Amino acid sequence: MATIAPERITWGELRTRAQHLRARAVGAGEAGLSMRVHDLLELLPLPYDPEPLPDDASDEEIAEAEREPLDFAEDVLKRHGVRCRPAPGDVGLDGVVVLRPSNRFAVQGAVGLGVLALAAAFATSKVALAVFVPVVLIGAWLAWRQAHWLDRWVPRIVPRGRILGALLMLVLLGVAAVAVVNPARDWVRNRGQVRDAVNLSIQAEGQLNAGDLAGARASIDQAMQIRPELGQVQATAQKIMVAQVNAHTSAVANANFASQNAYDRAEAAYAARDWQEAIDGFTALGGFADAPARLAAVRADAAEATLAKAKAALAAGDASRAFGLYSDAVVFDPQVADRALVKRIADALSGS
Repeated sequence: MATIAPERITWGELRTRAQHLRARAVGAGEAGLSMRVHDLLELLPLPYDPEPLPDDASDEEIAEAEREPLDFAEDVLKRHGVRCRPAPGDVGLDGVVVLRPSNRFAVQGAVGLGVLALAAAFATSKVALAVFVPVVLIGAWLAWRQAHWLDRWVPRIVPRGRILGALLMLVLLGVAAVAVVNPARDWVRNRGQVRDAVNLSIQAEGQLNAGDLAGARASIDQAMQIRPELGQVQATAQKIMVAQVNAHTSAVANANFASQNAYDRAEAAYAARDWQEAIDGFTALGGFADAPARLAAVRADAAEATLAKAKAALAAGDASRAFGLYSDAVVFDPQVADRALVKRIADALSGS
């Protein structure tokens, strides 16, 4: 014959019965609600099937299994803010217990969550820690001294034990984080950014006065990245920009002055017929003024003059010197190459 398993109580019904027991305990006043453990188990039975014991179960396992429904009933009462004295597991099924509403469990839940919040704040933010400390104290005080007020305003669906205390603390911490911690952290962050930007601006001013333009530029760039809207930062940035423009203008002027001096030296070398010196000078000037055109003209003149010397040396019978001068002339300007002259020099060298 098949065995029909007994119908178990639902968790919703269990919650309703626990709330009803709490209401009866509150109504009983200071004396509390006396109840036989057997009656308590009928009201708060196990909502699940206990694990069956093996045939060779020890006495300890049997005692633990017999105590399980008693401890479960006590845990349900704690969850709903009811203290049971003595513990059902200590007096057994035939014993009598007294139920009294207690805010101790709510305080435990509030303090537990508060300690976790303080530990997290200590590791992350001094501002949050400074705000959370009084909030945690207020939450613990409300759970301890204002239990009647909480019981009146908190929805009945919320158990009056540790969950109530943790929920209360969570709400207080959330409000504090949104209303105080976040604005305070933004204020501290902005204040620190202003301080850092001003310090960098002062540092840039000192570097500028000391002639360290590159260092001043680096410092003011950092300040501009932090708080570009600060008037002191903008004023220092303008000073450094003006200094950079002046430095660039001065550098350009100095470069032009140096180039002009080099140009004049090259012209003097040209006037003195120091061809190589003049060519080197105009070559070094690159694209300054008309240096490229002057370089071409000097090369042409140097080549023509040296070629004339080569011809004169050949006419004077000095073929070796004529060959050397001709070679220099071609180096100055390849366009002056003269095959006929080369042949005459070669014939003169062969005849000698």
